[in-house]
Amino acid sequence: MRRDSARDRCPRRHACIRRVLLCALLLAGIGVLLVAAPAGSTGISGEEREYNPAIATMLAEINETELWNTTYDLQNFSTRVFGTDGNREAGEYLFARFASIPGLEVEFQGGELNNVIATLPGSDNTSDEVVVVGAHYDSRSSDPTDAPGATDNGCGVAIVLELARVMSRHQFDRPVQFALWNAEEDGRYGSADYARNATNPVAFYLNYDSACYDPENRFILDIVYDERSRDLAALMADYNSLYATNFTLTANNHTCASDHIPFQARGLPAVTTHCEEHGPAHTPDDTIDHVSFEYTKKNARLGLSVLAEVAGLRDKEVGAAIPGAPMILWDNSGRLDGAG
Repeated sequence: MRRDSARDRCPRRHACIRRVLLCALLLAGIGVLLVAAPAGSTGISGEEREYNPAIATMLAEINETELWNTTYDLQNFSTRVFGTDGNREAGEYLFARFASIPGLEVEFQGGELNNVIATLPGSDNTSDEVVVVGAHYDSRSSDPTDAPGATDNGCGVAIVLELARVMSRHQFDRPVQFALWNAEEDGRYGSADYARNATNPVAFYLNYDSACYDPENRFILDIVYDERSRDLAALMADYNSLYATNFTLTANNHTCASDHIPFQARGLPAVTTHCEEHGPAHTPDDTIDHVSFEYTKKNARLGLSVLAEVAGLRDKEVGAAIPGAPMILWDNSGRLDGAG
């Protein structure tokens, strides 16, 4: 997660004016549920927000051991700072990981930027829209030779790889691209190159960055979005309840400049999820023992539920309903909390 200046740093609390703006954006009255905005190019509408047993079954396939193993492997490159041997070796490792998953088409993208992109083809040939989920794999540290980057952003990469493993076993109407960006810490160059040269319309971009640090098991997740992606943020809040992810959600507490920014700058719907604090990010102490893997697994499941909806899961509905989470309400602290 790149923090360029004091202006780019992520505050933990809303300023009063931000609360007013967000309330105006999200609420129709005091104590009203967070609801969907009118359907946009994403094709999401309130009528589609019904429990789907096939999605619930797929969420259960997320494997915490897989998340741990990938994060562990990435931290052991010692450094993944852009331009280093460790960064290049990490890119080759990630390419090989994608290539080992049946059904994915894998490529390096962006020339020397070495983005790693894996595409799961869609089943509907009538639309060229693509759904993208991504995370940056480069790291940053006060000691560039010792930049393990476990929470920022090895675990985000682990989520994307695990989503690729699970989603590759299913069919979707739209193609899904799993993107591992490079040079985010230097200025989001990898994702910016992709967004600038994208050959297919992007229906939705979901970003994972600083997405797994929760040392006190508070399970607070911030959804960072703009006006273009408001309906998708609302969908995430609904699915947090519908599929019992049970995060306590906050809205736009963090204004960090991550890989969702190049997409939003081009008018594309993009959302990033962010944990409550940064913890040991950008230090040699950013190691796997600081990663909260239960939190990471829940974050992966929440993203997967929304990606499956937007991409158009074609699996038949099977299984039993998951018990519902508390409804999501807005309280006076500027936080979206459980209400029951």
